[in-house]
Amino acid sequence: MKRFTLSLFVIFLIATLYGCGPKGDPKETLESYYTNVINANYDAAYALLSETDRKATSKDDFALFMRLNAELYKLNATEVKEAEKNGETVVFEVTEKQHSYTEEKDKSHTYKRSVVVENGEWKVFADKKYSETITSLQDSIGWLYIEGRGGKKKSLNEAAKWFNDAINRDSSYYQSNYGLSVAYIQLERYDDAMSAANKYVSSSTEKSEQSIGYNVIGLCYEAKKDTQKAKESYQKAIELDPSNEYAKTNLNRQK
Repeated sequence: MKRFTLSLFVIFLIATLYGCGPKGDPKETLESYYTNVINANYDAAYALLSETDRKATSKDDFALFMRLNAELYKLNATEVKEAEKNGETVVFEVTEKQHSYTEEKDKSHTYKRSVVVENGEWKVFADKKYSETITSLQDSIGWLYIEGRGGKKKSLNEAAKWFNDAINRDSSYYQSNYGLSVAYIQLERYDDAMSAANKYVSSSTEKSEQSIGYNVIGLCYEAKKDTQKAKESYQKAIELDPSNEYAKTNLNRQK
């Protein structure tokens, strides 16, 4: 009887241990995540993220990030290779094969991503706050419309919309004020362009950035036939960055 009881205990223990193990395969989980991203099934991809990632980024922001990122980079395929295993964490080396619309060329990008056990299931641990990079993506898309690149037809109004979206989402992302000033000056909205350029200059601590901002301000004054203030703005731009050839050319044009 004791031997029979012991056998039952061993069987129960083995069943318990196997039952508590994570379901599925970590590599398949990660591959499924990228397949969903490629196919724009963002809700399904989000569901495969770890709880930590889901707490850091809402489902809506995750989907928005992915849609914006797809405007800049087309993910064509991924290659997943196991790199190391540490308990219930498996680290993979991921190579993304993508087309960059900003650079207008195909490229590869390799990085490491972990898959962890969570409530008995394998989950992708990105350790990334997707929402924090949304404004920079909006800004980059705005530049594609200004320059008419990456499959975008040049549209200054569309560019201005994207820059305003970035600013409205995060007013501290001052860089979009420069893009906005460039769009507005080409739309001949000189007062709006000057306002955006002044916000860019006042928010930046980099002299090179302040220099290009003053150059835009000079262009606005020049368009408004205020030659003296245009000269002062160009001179200020050169003082801040002696290598600003655009400001030098613009200043020489006033002589």
